[in-house]
Formats: sequence, C-alpha cells, structure tokens
Amino acid sequence: MKKIRKLGFIFTFVMIIALVLGACGRKEKDSSTKPTTVPTEEEQDDKEKDKGKDDEVQTAELPRDLGGIDIKVADWFTTNDTEPTTAREIDQEAYREDLQSTHNFTLVQESIGTWNEYQELFITSTMTNTSLADIYIMDPTFIPEPLKQGLLYPISDLPSFDPEDQLWNQSVIDFMTQNEKVYGFTEEEDSPGLGIFWNKRLFEEGGLDPDLLYDLQKMEGAWTWKKMEELANQLTIDKDSDGITDIYGITCWSVEFSKAAVFSNGSDYVKYNKKTGRYENNQMSDDFLEAIKFGVELYSKGYMQPEPEEAEQKWWVSAFAAGQAAMMVGEWYEHPSLQDMEDDWGFCFFPKGPGEKAKMQTMFVGNIRIIPSTLDEQRADDVMFAYKLWVSPPPGYEDEEEDYSYYYSKVRDARAVEETIIPMIQGQGKRSLLYQVPGLSFRWGGNMDGGGFDGISAVEIAQEASAQFDAIIKEFYGD
Repeated sequence: MKKIRKLGFIFTFVMIIALVLGACGRKEKDSSTKPTTVPTEEEQDDKEKDKGKDDEVQTAELPRDLGGIDIKVADWFTTNDTEPTTAREIDQEAYREDLQSTHNFTLVQESIGTWNEYQELFITSTMTNTSLADIYIMDPTFIPEPLKQGLLYPISDLPSFDPEDQLWNQSVIDFMTQNEKVYGFTEEEDSPGLGIFWNKRLFEEGGLDPDLLYDLQKMEGAWTWKKMEELANQLTIDKDSDGITDIYGITCWSVEFSKAAVFSNGSDYVKYNKKTGRYENNQMSDDFLEAIKFGVELYSKGYMQPEPEEAEQKWWVSAFAAGQAAMMVGEWYEHPSLQDMEDDWGFCFFPKGPGEKAKMQTMFVGNIRIIPSTLDEQRADDVMFAYKLWVSPPPGYEDEEEDYSYYYSKVRDARAVEETIIPMIQGQGKRSLLYQVPGLSFRWGGNMDGGGFDGISAVEIAQEASAQFDAIIKEFYGD
C-alpha cells in the first residue's frame, strides 16, 4: 500500500514538472525573435520606388520666384481696350493671372509712342540707361542702327532662352544671328508672302490641268524655273495672229519677280561677313545674277507682260484680274484685289532655281522682339523666363490645331491653303538681310526706275544696284 502511494506521489511530481517546462517552452517560443526572411526583387524595387518618391517630395524645387518684378513690353500699337471673347482667350487670361501669382511678377504690354518716334525712343533711352521697357517689339527697319551700336542684348547668352525651342520663329532666329549669337526673337508665326497666282481658265484653254501647279510643287524637283519658262511659253498667246500678244504667260512687277527669283535660288541682296562683322552688297554674286538673268530672259522672249504706257499703280494686279496673263508673281496680300475676279485662281510657291542653295520658298517680313543691352544678366534672364511662359499656350491648348478659317474664306480652293499658305506660315521661307542696313531697297535690284527688264542685261542691273548699295552701306558704317 505504501508502495502504491509512493508511486502516485512520483507520478504527480513528474506531471507538475512537465507542465512547468511546457509553459516555459511556450513563453520562450513566443518571446523569441522571428526568423529573418530575404525580400524578393519585386519587394525590394517597391521599397526603392517608395524611397525615391519620398526623396522627390523632400527635394522638389519651389516655383521660380521673380521677386515681384514689373515687366513691361513696349510697342507702338497696343490700345488695351479689348476684352477676351473666345474660350481660349478667357483661359489664357486666367493662365496668365496664375503665372503672375505663382512666379511673383507682373507683365504688361503698352504703347510708348508712335511708329515714327519709336526707334529714337528706344535708342535714346537705352543709351542713357533709362530704358522704357524690358522687351521692345521692333519693326525690322528699326533694328540695324541699334544693333550696330551694341544696344541689343545677346539673348542666346541667357539660360532661359533656347533658340531651338519650337515656340520661337526660326526664320527670325536666323535673321537675328550674328557670329553665333542671337539678338532677337518672336513667338509669332510667319505670314504668307511672295508666290504665284494663276488663272485656271487660261490653263484649261491652254490644254493644261487647272491644278497643275499644285501637283508640280508637291513633286520633288518638278516645279523649277525651267518648267515655269516652258509653261509661260505655252500660255503666251496671239489669238488672231496679228503679231500682238493677247495673253501673256506672266505678269508682274519687276521688283517682285526679282525678289522671288533671288530667294528661290538660295541667294539674297545682302550677305553678312563674319570676319568684319559687317553686312555687304551681294548683288554681283553668281546666284544673284542668275536670278536677275532669268527675269530678263523671260521678258526678252515675250513671255512677260510689259508695263503699259501711263500705267496705273499695281497695273499687273489689274491685268491678271482681267485675264490678260496666265500667271502673276505677287505677294499674298494682293488677294483682296482678286476676290471679284471672274475666273478661278490658285496660289503656289515660286519655283525652285538651279542654284546650289536653291529652295522653293517665300520671303517673310514681320515684327521682332528684342531686349535692351542695359538690363543686367539676372533681370534679363528673369524677363525671358517670364515672357516664354506668358506667350506659351495655356494648359489644354498645347496640341490645339491652328485656325486657318480666314484663309479658306479668301481662296478659290482648299489646296491653296493646305499646300501653299500653311507651309509658308509654318516657315517655308526666309527673311532678307537687306533690312539690316537702313536705306537699302529692293527697287534697284528690279531696276524699278530704269524700265524693269526692258532693254538691259542682268549684269547692268546688278552693277547699277550695287553702286547704290555700296554707297549706302559705306555711309551706314561711317567709312
């Protein structure tokens, strides 16, 4: 009996010990560190991305603060009496208000004087370091003198100006570049310029497709001087064989024909000499002479209408509208005179010449923006930074297509807009360096005062024009 009692005691003791050890084991297991696991590549990438986002938040730059500067853009035409009416104009106004608040500046555009006094106001105020504005909108004829005197800021030196930015008009950048530095710019697109109007009825009567010139200018290398002469010959007609031409292949002002031919041959009336830093006469160059010779030959062969006796102003426009010529070389701005023309007409580029740099292109004119040289570098850069944002499209309009409805309303067919006018607006052309020297004129290159292309050679025209140019350029540089 005692033995049984003793065994029961031992069993009970063992059970107590087991329970105690079990409880300790569970506690030790629960309180022990969990085993370390290696994160997957995906988990690691997520952690890095989250860390990068945190870093971006911590290092994000605040909007550029322009310190409350008041920026003024000067011109001779702003009246400030227009209110926004279209959705875009309203959105643009709101966008500009937000820009001024975000970047801490104000910008206004104001007239500072008449066109006649504008250049003098700019030169005088800049030379006396009392500039009337931060940006000046300049007529191209206002540029040469202050540029020569070093009164224009080399904006290509500014960090906030990128000459290759698509916002800026490239033809103006090229025009305002001297020795790798840019001195002027504009956000405005180019306007349609010199081209060829043609009478579709006369083309049909001459056995030609009325849309032939559109087709030619679309085909690489098809619309050339040679082709133009061929068509002028075919379309010059003596209807009753009396020895008097009734319909001419071409009518034009010799000055405009010369311009169109010179630029289509890749040339210009003036060139820039990088070594001397001066503009020089270019009318004795081979490419220039070739262009004038083309006009002289068309005239001498009887394909170009001569100026009538006691001719009215712009007689060639009236002659074309009356159906006296199949083609007219002229500026796009002549189109209002053709709105009531009975015959349908088209509008295309002047053909490409044979010169090494020849190109089917028009000639541009238009206003230019400049910054006065008296601005210090920081202010000049702040001004450029603000102006770039100011003239950029408001949010939501970056990819909006341009509205060409005005041009469609002025032509007789859509191809004139789509295949000629829009390419011109988008930059298929150049600006003449002639405007870089005050007093120079295209009139001499077209022999305006000497009878145009009648009874004179290309060399004689160029020699007489060069004498005029050389004297004016010499005076401009004070030689």
